[in-house]
Amino acid sequence: MIALLASRVSADTNALLRGLNTDDTRQLSRAVAVIENAPMESGLADVLFAAGRATEDRLFDPARAFHLYERLVREFPDAGVSIAASRRMELLRDARDHAKEAAHLAQLIATADTLPPATVEQRANELEAASWPGAIDAMLFHADWLCRVKRFGDGQARYAKLIAEHPDAEQVHLARRNAAGCAIEAKDWALAEKLAAQLASGDEIDEAVRVDLHASIATGRRREWLYAASWIVLALAALALLASACEAIGRGGLEAPAWKPPVEVLYIGPVAVVIVIAAFAIDVLIAPAVIQISVAGLASAWVSGATLDLLRRRERATRVRSIAHVLACGLLVLAVGYIAMTRADLLDMLGETVKFGPGA
Repeated sequence: MIALLASRVSADTNALLRGLNTDDTRQLSRAVAVIENAPMESGLADVLFAAGRATEDRLFDPARAFHLYERLVREFPDAGVSIAASRRMELLRDARDHAKEAAHLAQLIATADTLPPATVEQRANELEAASWPGAIDAMLFHADWLCRVKRFGDGQARYAKLIAEHPDAEQVHLARRNAAGCAIEAKDWALAEKLAAQLASGDEIDEAVRVDLHASIATGRRREWLYAASWIVLALAALALLASACEAIGRGGLEAPAWKPPVEVLYIGPVAVVIVIAAFAIDVLIAPAVIQISVAGLASAWVSGATLDLLRRRERATRVRSIAHVLACGLLVLAVGYIAMTRADLLDMLGETVKFGPGA
């Protein structure tokens, strides 16, 4: 009987926790309502605490979260999360006196991407300047938003101000992490390494974050090097094809090649068109990169094919030249592909597709 009861409680706990695992605010609110109305049996204290944090952090409803914590402390005073719930209650008790500011901050966070940048900055500055417990959260949001809109220098200045003015605040730890991530986004590798090294250490989560940041920095440096190398390869391959074409024309005197589409273009042209149409149908984000790669392939094939046709008409050996052209065309297309995917931020998407399959 006891084993059956424990099994049912565990199943209820898992089901209730799964209900909180959603980004849809309506579904989340309904899941919290189910928890609020559920009979709290022994072992379900963690569910109440999880519902309180979800209500506080994602529904931006501190009053509702306070009642959840209060119920947890009242009904499960000996639970391990009871102390944490009491601390959250103390913070929310202070915040209740500033419900207007809290509502404004919640609204700003939810609508920042739809508002004019000047409006976001003005409202964030007002919330930071106000005397209320959430001013630090407003400053952290402001810094994160500045980095999100590519104002990296201003974002780093805001992170530094938060850390300097509120060194003992719990948000400082998150500010340091986000500042390192902002530096990575800005491709400021030296600053990113410096900020990552300054992160607190001591537990597994901190170490995992540090390792992840250093891995992102190493990946960013490698991609930056490959991006520069791709431009060099592109230039050299294009020059090699053009030099080959000019040499073929020069040796033939005034006779110029017939610049009709060579067989290579006639073969891969329709294939390229089909690929471009498929790219638009699959994901419009990848279409520009696919177009650039296709155009580069067609252009290089046209120059290469026309040059080789000219040489064949003059009964000149083309085996070695053909191999060189294939190599140059391949390198040119690879270089254009890497440049196009880097500019469109598709490298991570490509990596996930290779690792986890097309559905990733």
